[in-house]
Amino acid sequence: MRIWSFFIVLFALGVIFPSGPSGALELGQENTGPEIFSAESLSMIEPEVGVENPLLIQVGMTQALETGKMGAHKFYDTPGMKAFYEARGHKVAWLESSFFRARKAETLLKTFENSWTHGLNPNHYHVEEIRRLMREAKGARRYELELLLSDALVRYGRDLTGMRVPPRKIGQKSKYWRQPLRGIDVLQHVAEASSARDALKSMAPQGNLYKKLREELIRLYKTPLDDASMRPVSLKGLIRPGDSHKAVARIRERMGYNSNNASQGAYYYDDNLAQAVMAFQKAHGLKADAIIGPHTVKLMNMTREDRIHQVLVNLERLRWMEPARPERYVIVNVPSATLWAMEGGQVRLEMPVVVGRKKRPTKSFTTTITGIRYNPTWTVPPTIKKEDYLPKLQEDPYYLADRGIELMDGKMSVDPGQIDWANKTWEEVNAMRMVQGSGRTNPLGLVRVIMSNPYNIYLHDTPKKSQFALTNRAFSSGCVRMERALDLADFVLEPNDNWSPERRDAVLTKGKMTDIWAHEPMPVYIVYNTVWLGDRGQVVYGSDLYGHDRILLQALRDIGSVMSVEEQETTVALSDYVIN
Repeated sequence: MRIWSFFIVLFALGVIFPSGPSGALELGQENTGPEIFSAESLSMIEPEVGVENPLLIQVGMTQALETGKMGAHKFYDTPGMKAFYEARGHKVAWLESSFFRARKAETLLKTFENSWTHGLNPNHYHVEEIRRLMREAKGARRYELELLLSDALVRYGRDLTGMRVPPRKIGQKSKYWRQPLRGIDVLQHVAEASSARDALKSMAPQGNLYKKLREELIRLYKTPLDDASMRPVSLKGLIRPGDSHKAVARIRERMGYNSNNASQGAYYYDDNLAQAVMAFQKAHGLKADAIIGPHTVKLMNMTREDRIHQVLVNLERLRWMEPARPERYVIVNVPSATLWAMEGGQVRLEMPVVVGRKKRPTKSFTTTITGIRYNPTWTVPPTIKKEDYLPKLQEDPYYLADRGIELMDGKMSVDPGQIDWANKTWEEVNAMRMVQGSGRTNPLGLVRVIMSNPYNIYLHDTPKKSQFALTNRAFSSGCVRMERALDLADFVLEPNDNWSPERRDAVLTKGKMTDIWAHEPMPVYIVYNTVWLGDRGQVVYGSDLYGHDRILLQALRDIGSVMSVEEQETTVALSDYVIN
């Protein structure tokens, strides 16, 4: 019925059947008048400059939404925008009156202009064109401003609320991560809110890490470009306090010291410099031992752009996480090799873990912890079977037997000495199971967390406790080894009725594999954040263990989301943004 009301009013205005001098169209006369929704027809009935005609704005909006574009701008989600405006009776959302226009339209523009603080590119949100239209668009032509604001909001809401790059391009599966809000949901969320500003803010992650990374990004963008004279440190091996090395002179520069003022020479690693290096190491999550090696040098050599890019990709990953978390959950950050058990927003348990080495990475995914397996047996996974054990068996058929690993063909135990390992195909070898019984020497230790996933990656105990004291803890074949596996098991089973440390110990003493199901299953998030917060709340730049930062950065470049240095300077210079 609404569209018919448009026709009736347009008829009355003479747009559909424009009259001749007598005001009537004679029978048989050709109608050479303008089309219903053409720009010419709008200009014919446009009111005087500065006076808006809501009907004409609606007509312009209807035409643009039918074509799915406006000039050179193609709408990102035309069906979503059409549904939004149809539900509103084609009434404007951002230009309802001079008061709301000043508040809503300008709030949207300011939000798009400041999108760089989220690691986004303001040029994605039509900021230049919206500024121009806010200055120049008059009367009926203001529908262009209305629709550009809506299209920009759809794009902004999508970018801020989920994974926006093709999952396969970055080695991910979309089912594990938050997907962007639909266009109509973004539009309705902001249009129906009593405060557009608060509605826009609520779409971004609200966690402390996200806020801290935004603050760090703002600081970096406002930091002058690196001094060309700041030469990178080149070092092979290690430097300890008291050593003399030509690299020390450049390290002094990086630490803000003047080599000319060194009391024992520019190349001597003295106590004052050692104190500065220790502070630098501590601030960046390294062991503060004043020993300068490859990890310390890599962080020293990071440029402003390196840090900006690292923060960008980590902000991106944080937006993949669902905003609502349950009361209790477990999270593992692979690059920092750390596990946290969370309850009520507080850390109940924190521990170092060992993660997959570069050639056998720990995957990032989310799943549900459904129970704990005590005294687990270990079935050798295909990768270890093929790459580690098969070559050893070809040299020594009893290699596995000497390590307490039984060879099984179906349910039957097989004598490995009776097998011609050199002529066995991989398919034949893979069909055999290699199983190690329960016990403290079992690679899974005394505990394995039951958590379904397609990667055969689990959280588990380990007999190799010495690795937890190391800074680099990437040694496993993909699974996550826990320093305090029994403590995590207690956390998972804490809500179970009649479960206690005494019952746990009784199960362990029996030595038999036993599954205890969790009465309250909880999610576990295995994430890849190469920037995190240290023990004093400081931003820590970690290692890109598997090169995932580089791949994600390129994917963001491919969609034009990474600003050039020139764009950075222009965007930040126009902004007076302060996080609040």
